[in-house]
Amino acid sequence: MRTYNWIIIKSKDRGTEYGVGTFIKQLSEALVRQNNIDVFIIEIGIDSINEFTFERKSGICFFRFPNSKYLKETDTKSNHTRFAKSIVRVVSPLMPKNRVNIVHLNFVFQYFIGTAFKETFDCRLIFTQHLFIPESNLDTNTFNPESQIYSLVDRIITVTNHGMDHLIKKGIDKEKITPIYNGIDPTLFGNKSSETYIRQKYGIGLNEKIVLYSGRIDPIKGLKYLTRSFSRLLKELPNCRLVIAGNGNFEELIRDSNAFSSNINYLGFIPFEDIIALYQIASIGVIPSLEEHCSYVALEMLHSGLPVVASRLGGLEEIYIHNENVLLVETEPDKTNAYGIAPNSTQLADFMHHLLTDDKLRKQFSQSAEKRANSMFTADIMINNYLQTVKNLN
Repeated sequence: MRTYNWIIIKSKDRGTEYGVGTFIKQLSEALVRQNNIDVFIIEIGIDSINEFTFERKSGICFFRFPNSKYLKETDTKSNHTRFAKSIVRVVSPLMPKNRVNIVHLNFVFQYFIGTAFKETFDCRLIFTQHLFIPESNLDTNTFNPESQIYSLVDRIITVTNHGMDHLIKKGIDKEKITPIYNGIDPTLFGNKSSETYIRQKYGIGLNEKIVLYSGRIDPIKGLKYLTRSFSRLLKELPNCRLVIAGNGNFEELIRDSNAFSSNINYLGFIPFEDIIALYQIASIGVIPSLEEHCSYVALEMLHSGLPVVASRLGGLEEIYIHNENVLLVETEPDKTNAYGIAPNSTQLADFMHHLLTDDKLRKQFSQSAEKRANSMFTADIMINNYLQTVKNLN
């Protein structure tokens, strides 16, 4: 049996607090249960430390690096290259010998550390494409690591078929791409919390219907369209509360929803166990995104059996099935954002109203959601697909 060092690169980024961070946690915990794999996580850009640290926790080895002083001064290609080489120089001697080394990248700007590993270390590189940068945001006059990383790595993992199609349209060889859905441990969703306790903790009335959004506060998440739709919903169902769990810049949302702010709770970043409890007591979840791939919020809602209203786009159309466990809202052109589309606000309000007022439909959606989650989106299914992928590397 082959033995592996699986080296996961985790850079400090807002995404590591949400979807990408959940992915790394689920992947590493599933990998460490394999008898023939040692798992290493290289965390880069940790603000709370001033020097390199090493820790072994729950069977996983963590190498932690503070921000480089060079990157703080000038963010240049040469400084990224120098910083990456220094990281590889530190960790390489600490890796067990005579094993297959898998270096797992998760952001395009990790191109530099991927290059440093490939130049100095016998390894195979895989890259999981979690998100895509809108073409309008790319600066073609500067070095673009996205165009370089696809050539560098041995295998590209897309978390949806939608993501694979996106890369093929960009001219990436289909034979180099493997779609693997994200997965999560189903046992995280088994324990029921006290509904009264959670409602009181977060100031939610005992009889209010909860419309739940979970995730970072970012334009890509379509929250300004959600608040517009929610204002319409309140005219028909005034006993609703929009609960927004996640951190980011709330200023625009607060300004746009000032007239009905008493019906919105902004919770900020809260413990994962409280998010799970909110999934369990919410009436519906809502995902009004402008772009999504294999969203962990969607998977968490699915595993929780939460009926959902979501944008009809990207990976959401692969995770959910319209009229079985979700109501998918059509998108329409919108030039006010980088993605050029938005969920139709009227339909979003109508679908939320329909699902909130139909108890039988919500129950059907809930049962369908849990069944689909356990058949397609578990951590065990995900890890088996990754293991098969690396076994097939030359």
